[in-house]
Amino acid sequence: MRIAVVGAYGNGKTTLTTALAPLLEIPRVHGTPMADPAGSAPKPLEDCTEGEVLQLMLRRFTERTVSEERSPDGFVSDGSALHEWIYTKVRLALGRHPRPPQDLPLYEDGPYEEVTAQLGTVIQQRVREAYDVFLHVPVEFPLRPGESPISERFRQLSDRLLLEVLGRLGCPVHVVRGSVAERLRTALSVLGG
Repeated sequence: MRIAVVGAYGNGKTTLTTALAPLLEIPRVHGTPMADPAGSAPKPLEDCTEGEVLQLMLRRFTERTVSEERSPDGFVSDGSALHEWIYTKVRLALGRHPRPPQDLPLYEDGPYEEVTAQLGTVIQQRVREAYDVFLHVPVEFPLRPGESPISERFRQLSDRLLLEVLGRLGCPVHVVRGSVAERLRTALSVLGG
C-alpha cells in the first residue's frame, strides 16, 4: 500500500510516519528539508529568492518521487508530492517571510504564479498516480513561538489548500486526530491493520 501522511508544517506527520512504518513493515519515505539551493551559499528557505524556492520545490519533488519509486511494494510517505508545491504556492503568495498582516489574500498575481501553476499540473498528476490512501493530520495545536520558519496563517492556508486540491483530485483522505496512540489506532483501522 502506498500511503501519504499529509498535513501542514508542524502537524505531526513525521511522528506518525515514524511510528506507523514499522507497524506496517513498509519503508518510510520523505524529502530533504527545503534549504540550501544549488548554486548558492547554504541558507534556510525563508532567505531564498522566489526563483530559489521554485528550484528547491523541484529538487524535493524529484527526491521524493525517486524515493517512492524505490519502494514499489508500498511505503509510508512523510508528506506527499503535493506538499512541496503547496508550500511553494503559499510562500510565493504570502512572501518569503510569511508574517502578519493576517488579511493578505492567498492568491496574488505575481511573476511566478504561471510557473507555479504549470508545475502544479505535473505534480497533481503524480499525486493521482502515486498514492493509494491519504491520512490527514489536521492542525490541532498551535506552533511553538519562535521555533518555526512559518506563521500560523501560512500553516492554516497550506492545510486548507492541501485538502482542497486532494478533494478536487478525488483522492481518498482519512482524518487522524488526537494523541500519537489515537492517530495510530485510527490509521491502522483505516488501513485494515
